[in-house]
Amino acid sequence: MDIREKIEQANAKAVEAIVDSDPVWIDIQPAGECVEGLEDHMILHSGPPIDYENMVMLHKRGMVSAMLFEGWAKDEQEAVARIRAGEVKIESALDHNTVGAGTGIITKSVAMNVIEDRRSGKRAATFPAEGIRFQGGFCGWGLYSKEIAENLRIMREDIFPIIREMLYKRGGLSIKPILAESMQMGDENHTRQTASDLLFDKQILPDLFKMDRPKEDILRAVRYIVETPRFFHCYGQGAARSALAAAEGTEYSTMVTAVCGNGVEFGIKIAGLPGQWFCTSAPMMEGRYTSSKFTRDDQLPWIGDSCVVECYGMGGLAAAASPIVCNLRGMTNQQAIAQTREMERICISRNHNFPIPALDFDFLPVGIDMRLVLKTGILPAIHGGMFHRDGGLIGAGMARVPMECFQKAMRAFGARYRS
Repeated sequence: MDIREKIEQANAKAVEAIVDSDPVWIDIQPAGECVEGLEDHMILHSGPPIDYENMVMLHKRGMVSAMLFEGWAKDEQEAVARIRAGEVKIESALDHNTVGAGTGIITKSVAMNVIEDRRSGKRAATFPAEGIRFQGGFCGWGLYSKEIAENLRIMREDIFPIIREMLYKRGGLSIKPILAESMQMGDENHTRQTASDLLFDKQILPDLFKMDRPKEDILRAVRYIVETPRFFHCYGQGAARSALAAAEGTEYSTMVTAVCGNGVEFGIKIAGLPGQWFCTSAPMMEGRYTSSKFTRDDQLPWIGDSCVVECYGMGGLAAAASPIVCNLRGMTNQQAIAQTREMERICISRNHNFPIPALDFDFLPVGIDMRLVLKTGILPAIHGGMFHRDGGLIGAGMARVPMECFQKAMRAFGARYRS
């Protein structure tokens, strides 16, 4: 069998891990119990690995917040000194079985949603939304204050035990049916989860109201769920990460399993090259700002891991599913369809779980193939939030994964498999 045949067979196996995945939300646990390889005195962050001194302000602030949150330092000065002294390990979230959305700050005490791919047994852990007042809060924006600490305590001690008990009684919650139906209702499940939230609520809320708990306790949990915008986002990320984890390490596969940025660099991972990063400068997103006062000078280059969902076939690949999202970027419905059709040219297959009305119920593309990117010159279009340099979302936009990432990956692939 020549190398091309080996690659084709490997890619069919890798993309099958996505298409046939069966992600189920099964638990809520502290990160120290469900994030593989997460040690005491370790802080995870979004994007490719980066040293503290080279981080953007948001990540540096997140490192300090993590030290204070875990009680590893009494103030900012002590936190920075201990970080610089190497008393904590700093690693990329995507080098573990988790996802660092936004700044992606994760330490052992952070409560995490656990998603299990029932097909492969792979589990992914993603941090939940922090409620209407602190949507980005500690994990997503790297912020820490007495108010944020108290909110995290309430979530951990008052809200999550009720939700966890409900989840155990119902035997988990299947994620894929929600993704599939919501993408026929206007979500592309990266920037927009409006339909997903409603479908999630429809399943979860009746079970919460059946709980034998004080009414006020149940209502607190219900308010947390229904009042938080894009509540379902973390579950989509978990579904994607668990499936892609099953594809990682597929010998000879050229399928992309991760794309992400840290505000300085942008990196990708390839199924057949496990554990390796291929990086270049992080791109800027193009989109519309939430206010006319914001300009490109306010915007941070790409930061965050939530674009892991793009590798699962959501977001930019699913533009045709969400003309509403594309309209926010100044695109027409036909341009949204054209974007998905363009992405088909760099993907291994189509996902029969996701038929889209605007495509005449054709299926969404899935499995970005670095060979096809290099052959066609078409770069993956990825959706995401636009971050202010000082923190906070200032808009929604789109970027293209830089070509240099694929060029570096192909050179490494050739060195490994042609020798």
